[in-house]
Amino acid sequence: MDINPRLPHDERVLRILGVTAAEQALYEWLLERPAVRLETLDRSAADQPWRGQARPLLARLEELGLALRLPGSPARFQAVAPDEVADVLALAGERALSRARARRARLAAVFRAGQHPHDAGGLVEILHGKQAIKQAFIDVQLSARHEVRVFDAPPYVDVPPLNEPVELELLRQGIHYRVIYDRRGLDDPSRLADFAQGLSVGEEIRVSTVPIKLVLSDHPLALLPVHPGNVESAMLVRDPTLIEMLGGLFEITWEQGVPLRVRDGHPQLVEVGDAPSPIEGELLPLLAAGLTDAAIAAQQGCTERTVRRRISAMLRRLGAASRFQAGYQAIRRGWITTSGGVV
Repeated sequence: MDINPRLPHDERVLRILGVTAAEQALYEWLLERPAVRLETLDRSAADQPWRGQARPLLARLEELGLALRLPGSPARFQAVAPDEVADVLALAGERALSRARARRARLAAVFRAGQHPHDAGGLVEILHGKQAIKQAFIDVQLSARHEVRVFDAPPYVDVPPLNEPVELELLRQGIHYRVIYDRRGLDDPSRLADFAQGLSVGEEIRVSTVPIKLVLSDHPLALLPVHPGNVESAMLVRDPTLIEMLGGLFEITWEQGVPLRVRDGHPQLVEVGDAPSPIEGELLPLLAAGLTDAAIAAQQGCTERTVRRRISAMLRRLGAASRFQAGYQAIRRGWITTSGGVV
């Protein structure tokens, strides 16, 4: 099985678990093998990103729940199945959200204790009134160097829509926008119009259950409510710790989100109504079983190149950057069960 161990999108998500590129490479190498002895691991390390550090990296994967030691002697190790790793990612997302909420509560408590508007050493500024929040919403976007990330969730306040002149100008300048819209917006015709317009101007959009309203730039700078449901006050955050946690929460939610596309002029979720093609239906259980490209080619009566081409096409359809992500998305969309069977 050909796996690229250094895909940037994977690294953003796995960073939440504290997984380095070398650890990820070792994990994906283990996925190709049913069980590995330590001596096999050592012999195979010469041309790998994890050469010279295989054993400590393996111990780290055990600690993270990405690998397990099989019973018996000599010791053998096996990668944890990707669908089980998805549960680990979800748990990490819940923990990130809990930490972000706790941090936000502490900062709000500082404000309520009567500190100046720029409290916590200038790391957070409490804003009052819709006009101040509107201006901060624009300022956070203008501060971006490369990317703006947004959670779009109710309640919807009267702020400039994302696809207004500020965003259009930033997109022209090469600033990347990733926006996660809350699923509840799918029931609102006006929000559907925002989805379609956002896609048309170059936003990368997914839909998920959005925990909080948020706009986050890589300045770094973030804007979020002081209290859920309160549109009259907000926090302009410069605290690196809180911003890192918010960024981690965004990446977990993004990974679990469903891509949006436009069909016949209307935005549609990729997952709704989609089913694997007959070829994809044959590929998925073989990939889930851990077969190599050569073994899959033998099963399907084609060449390895054809297998790779079919897998690449399936990854594009799933919006996945790797086979690891494709398996996760296929389970989320109901294409396969957690045991690897096609639905």
